Amino acid sequence: MNLEATGRIVIITGGAGGVGSIVSRRWLDAGASLLVVDHRQATIDAWLSENAQSGSTGRVAGLATDVTTEAGAHAMVSEAQRLFGNPADTLIHLVGGFAAAAVEDDNASTVWDSMIAVNLSSAFQCYRAMLPALRARKGGWIVGLSSRVANNPGPRLSAYAASKAALGALTASLSAEVRAAGIHVNLIVASTIDTPANRKSMGEAKVSSWVTPDDIADATMYLCSDMSRSVHGATLEVFANA
Repeated sequence: MNLEATGRIVIITGGAGGVGSIVSRRWLDAGASLLVVDHRQATIDAWLSENAQSGSTGRVAGLATDVTTEAGAHAMVSEAQRLFGNPADTLIHLVGGFAAAAVEDDNASTVWDSMIAVNLSSAFQCYRAMLPALRARKGGWIVGLSSRVANNPGPRLSAYAASKAALGALTASLSAEVRAAGIHVNLIVASTIDTPANRKSMGEAKVSSWVTPDDIADATMYLCSDMSRSVHGATLEVFANA
């Protein structure tokens, strides 16, 4: 899907990661002004070096911040407005992580806290920080990314699945709170995504049935466009051939 995004101001968290790097490039190529957010400056610098070409001068920047915190999330929103002169109209929240542990494992509490922080608290803080900007411009878009595992968890996945299932509840509730203000809050739910990390951990035997980062980019462009003007609180399943 190709979207004309000239004049749009987009924040992408996890925007230099395995999925986010492709999603960010697609939005930049579409003409958006883009703030790429990640927790590591080196990752951002590498993405900018590869993707910020002369035609995007003044339209793209990076910010290293911890979006699991209130301060980090607010810094992201403030930086976008400082750089581009107006409030951001779109937040694509791709920050997330994966870890597995049985409930009785010695490290189960640590894994639980980590999954809740990176997969759920990050969304809560970023969405909350973004709302004043969207209200100021009388509408906009928020999209998060969840996993099919949330609805069908296997063993050792309680923390991960719970954090992603709760993200669905956050999406539905927040959408009900803000849809009258013209703010669209929706969620992409994906099966296994073809990233370097997943190829390394899971092998490549089933790569052909996995979702691609471009599939996720297409979904964000649909959900963050006028084509989805009547879509609120939706769960968009992107499962490829899985």
